[in-house]
Amino acid sequence: MAKQESGATDREIEALMRLVHVIEAEHRARPTSALDLRARMLIQELGLNGESAILSVRRSLRLSPSTLTSLADRLERDGYLERRRHPTDRRTVVLALTATGRRAYMAEKEFYRHLIDDSLQSLDAAARSHVLAALAGMAPNRPADHT
Repeated sequence: MAKQESGATDREIEALMRLVHVIEAEHRARPTSALDLRARMLIQELGLNGESAILSVRRSLRLSPSTLTSLADRLERDGYLERRRHPTDRRTVVLALTATGRRAYMAEKEFYRHLIDDSLQSLDAAARSHVLAALAGMAPNRPADHT
């Protein structure tokens, strides 16, 4: 297959697209999952990075200010997160998970743990190790504005 500008082949792109579809289908099939994709992304962002400045979250998730505000309003109303003033810069607002939000984050981690285990069960230990190493290398840690 021909390489695209990104360097990925059509086959590789299609495999990634299938994986994303599987993940979304699995999420929709969860009877307890009342959170939409953007809500899960915000909870995951805060779970991975801890409480973070709104601007940092907005940049990381690539959300418009109005979209993030609406999303944060809804998750705050539903008890998943809270807004706080930054301890040293009172002009800055940070988002933080509540106990309910932390439970939702842990449920997300467990969902992905089962998804990975189910998806990789047919692989031998060496192949599984390579896949997991590749996944880890695809999303390197990036600096974030933490408090």
